[in-house]
Amino acid sequence: MEKKQKRKKEDVKIKTEFISEVIGKPVVIEVDGKEPIAGMIVDNSKFWIKFQDVNGKIVYLNKAYLKTIIPLKKE
Repeated sequence: MEKKQKRKKEDVKIKTEFISEVIGKPVVIEVDGKEPIAGMIVDNSKFWIKFQDVNGKIVYLNKAYLKTIIPLKKE
């Protein structure tokens, strides 16, 4: 009985997002039905990603349409 009570009291933190790990780093993003885009994630909000492509163009991407984010460099 004591074990169950201790487990309930412990704070369990679940990481729901990993975007912060790749902000400011070169990535390739695959969007539904489109060619992969190379560039850098500049900023992040709940539903949107501010993305700068290799030509310097800023694009706002809705997270619902992203398939994958592939980091290009490992540190």
